[in-house]
Amino acid sequence: MEFLKKSIHMDQIGCEEQTQITLEDDVNIADAKPDVYQVVTQQGHVELEEVRASDGHVHVKGVLYFKVLYLADEETHHPACMEGELAFEEQILMGSVSGTDQVQAQAILEDLSVGMINSRKLSVQALLQIRLFTERMKQLDVAVGLDGTEQIEVKKKDLQALDLIVAKKDILRVKKDLLLPGGMPNIFALLWKSCQIREMAFRVLDGKLQATGELSLFFFYEEESETKKTVWYETTVPVSVAIECQGVREGMLEQIGCSIGHLEIEAKADEDGEERVILLDLVLDLDIRIYEETNLSMIEDLYGVTKQADVVRGKGQYRRLLVKNTAKTRVSDQFSISPGMPQIQQICGSFGEVFVQEIKKQSDGVLVKGTVNVQILYESAEEEVPCGCLKGELVFEELLETAEPVKNTCSCRIAASLEQLSVQAQNEQEAEVRAVVCVKGLICADCEEEIVTDALLRAPDPEKQANQPGIVVYLAGEGETLWDICKKYDVPMDGMREMNNLTQDEIRPGDQLLIVKGYAVDKEMQIV
Repeated sequence: MEFLKKSIHMDQIGCEEQTQITLEDDVNIADAKPDVYQVVTQQGHVELEEVRASDGHVHVKGVLYFKVLYLADEETHHPACMEGELAFEEQILMGSVSGTDQVQAQAILEDLSVGMINSRKLSVQALLQIRLFTERMKQLDVAVGLDGTEQIEVKKKDLQALDLIVAKKDILRVKKDLLLPGGMPNIFALLWKSCQIREMAFRVLDGKLQATGELSLFFFYEEESETKKTVWYETTVPVSVAIECQGVREGMLEQIGCSIGHLEIEAKADEDGEERVILLDLVLDLDIRIYEETNLSMIEDLYGVTKQADVVRGKGQYRRLLVKNTAKTRVSDQFSISPGMPQIQQICGSFGEVFVQEIKKQSDGVLVKGTVNVQILYESAEEEVPCGCLKGELVFEELLETAEPVKNTCSCRIAASLEQLSVQAQNEQEAEVRAVVCVKGLICADCEEEIVTDALLRAPDPEKQANQPGIVVYLAGEGETLWDICKKYDVPMDGMREMNNLTQDEIRPGDQLLIVKGYAVDKEMQIV
């Protein structure tokens, strides 16, 4: 006799550690760059180059890449840009990790500030959050049937589980040449460039994933003329790409993390030799999880009619889907310039980044709280300070509702992204900021079930057989089921039904049942 089994897969965090790293350094302005009159704004991102585990700690090596937009200390305070990098290495304590573990790492730039020391030197300070974790895949083999000639009675129950079908890392590359519109001047030098992901969605199809969305691009550049006037250009690039993914099919559930892994934006000449083409080369890092809800009819219990069956049981862990939900929340606020900042004449571009601050499990769902950090680049009418940057944050919260309480043991995969960001100047002092934040959640209950792992067949107990009468009139007791009675007397279920003219398996306390030992033992196995 062999069990027919179905496998259920799940991912599980082994050990986890979070820490913060502070970076600070003084950076000299490159010789080819003009002196600094005033810093306007800064941006940065972190790339991890090495994550290596050893007993009790993890070695992390990476680079913070930053860029600074500033006003030049010249006759006209025109915008200028400089880029730089800060390398870092850290030994992070992680008590339960060993040298053989594959540790994954995530780095978030929580804060970046750039101050002016003098006209040729800047002070760069950054706060990084590093999350380290190990992840293992678990497999639960569930008995769903039997293969053999022995007469075995089987009792089944339904098990609803979420099966992890695909867990992998992948990339999505977007490479495109963008031609400036006819009314825009030629490019002399790109000063500031930004690429943001908007409304990225994924759909599972047969053997592939379909990614759709758009990229929001902003360019701030000096025109090719004697005056070197600064102009800006905004555009969007649609994304529609099919990603091969074996083993998936339409109707499965996806939870995919998407972030910018590598970005290059350069100006190049068109066919006429004029600098009017912007080359976009973007790589998106994808963390792909594909799931399928599965309903299994698992073996809960069994017994032998002609042989004794000793059932072996164990504990099995699996996940059950509570909800997969996507919610969008709208937030808005008024941003005001600080004293000493130039007045707003015209909005040039706006940039936003979403940070999830809190994930709270509660009786009606999962409450997600966070902020949208916003930078607004604007043009000023003041000759002394021709542009400025207004900064602030929008606070959001969104409840992902569930039909049952979310316990602390439940697992939640939460992702928040910025779908829309719009800014409108209200006057010279204020701007109205509106944003749409998309919150996606896959919320599961972590369950434990006693499962049948094996059964050992042996000859029936002679003493038990000798003590069992050939014919019994049995009076059903409180809480007893037909299965309990048949198992107690080692009689087949179909024989019991036939002997007592039962059309269903429900019995009530006080029902009289006729049990005939050996009745219908040659009939086929009955599964209930």
